[in-house]
Amino acid sequence: MSNNTIPSMEALPVELLHRIFDNLDAQTIVFSVRPVCRFLRSVVETYDRHILDLKLISKLNFYAICRLIHPQNVISLILSNDELTSNQIDLFISLVRLRQLTRLRSLALLNIDELQLNVILKRINLTILTFFSCTIRKYDDRRRKTTNGLLTSIIAQSSLEKIEFDIKSERMLQISWPINCTIQYLTINGSITTDNLFTILQCSSYLHTIILKESCNKIINNIIVPFSPPQYFRQLRSLTMEKLDVTIDKLESFLLLTPSLVYLKLIAGKNMLDGKRWEQFIEINLPHLDKFEFYFVECSSIKKTEADLELIIASFRTPFWIEHKKWFVICDCDMNFSNTIYLYSLPICKSFLIYEVKSQKLSLSNYNTTRDNHRSIMSNVNSLQLFLEKPLPDHVQEKVCYLTGVMY
Repeated sequence: MSNNTIPSMEALPVELLHRIFDNLDAQTIVFSVRPVCRFLRSVVETYDRHILDLKLISKLNFYAICRLIHPQNVISLILSNDELTSNQIDLFISLVRLRQLTRLRSLALLNIDELQLNVILKRINLTILTFFSCTIRKYDDRRRKTTNGLLTSIIAQSSLEKIEFDIKSERMLQISWPINCTIQYLTINGSITTDNLFTILQCSSYLHTIILKESCNKIINNIIVPFSPPQYFRQLRSLTMEKLDVTIDKLESFLLLTPSLVYLKLIAGKNMLDGKRWEQFIEINLPHLDKFEFYFVECSSIKKTEADLELIIASFRTPFWIEHKKWFVICDCDMNFSNTIYLYSLPICKSFLIYEVKSQKLSLSNYNTTRDNHRSIMSNVNSLQLFLEKPLPDHVQEKVCYLTGVMY
């Protein structure tokens, strides 16, 4: 007789199944895996690395998640009061024992009211957070002092590595940044002053990545050159600045303070279309720069011709751009409205684009483009706005068939 036994999932180590769960979202674990059998139910009960992203969850599933997952088994949590989940954070506070979130490493509170923020931060364990994100939608000046104290306490934690803030600039100013702050990544979605940014950099010797998503004009326009002595921020390796509305002269004054940059991303700006000037500035002042992404839009009262575009793109066809750095660039202009020039690196570094089907676009590049590499050109775009005056299926298929990765 054969002694062969039928393989059983129950023979697998629980640690192995938990490792598999690490690659599943919480709703799949709770609603698809847990009901299969008693064994998997017990394995789910002991799983202690749940990542809860509750931004787009239905209310029915939200209640079930809050009931079935023990708070001490959650290591990452995203809560949001957006249009689809307008009262989510209050519901979470009422359903979950916040003090039992003892293993929370990552916390994102989106569109939160200041009162809700105070309630949550007073009750959870802040000492082991490595990531914190906060977007305040409704302020309450009566709680200003308490909020500032709680945010200062979070920043002071030695475990904290990454912060994302979307709060008023006046509130940012009131946060006390401790000397020897340990954060490494900082994203600011609101405006910030020059003094505030410099204070953060001076207190954060480990801070190597900054993303500024709102207008940086206040920062750059207030740079006084030369400093005596210059205040260089050599710890900074990666810098993203969006919604620029400054000239290249002002921008260069700021970038002089960040000589160690390896990555630079710039969106918008004025008089940024001179490739030779960029080449000289980078070679002298940013010698470590390895990746340079940009999307510049230049408007003029004078209509541009193909010769104007040729002159611009020629400055990016030097060995520095093509052979040494391998930074490839496209210069676009809609010849129907030829007052605006678009100059951008490849792949496009913006997540949102507007496309007009009827445009007569002229595109010049510093490299040989083919239809096959359109997909990689658009790899960072996840939102697309199309202007269609009438159905043009053939035209759309011809022009934008490579945008298959875009989420609508």
